[in-house]
Amino acid sequence: MDALFFDTLSWLGLAICIGAFFIKDIFMLRLATLVGCTLMGVYYTHIDVAQGMVSNVILVLINAFYLLKRSAEENEVEQTLEDARTST
Repeated sequence: MDALFFDTLSWLGLAICIGAFFIKDIFMLRLATLVGCTLMGVYYTHIDVAQGMVSNVILVLINAFYLLKRSAEENEVEQTLEDARTST
């Protein structure tokens, strides 16, 4: 692929990661960081920088874990509310 494509991915990922510092909603913050780090991880894989790949994979995994955990907790709360409504 073209070098310009990967450079664009890198700059876009960096902009998203920096922009995440201005996000107050924790879900959107984690989602933006997940996307930004994924884009930068693709770039670091392309230019073969091991430290960049490892750090971005770790950040992606951390953010994915907390997004999935939050989703599971929200489903649990919704189920509890639904059970409470049907039992009355």
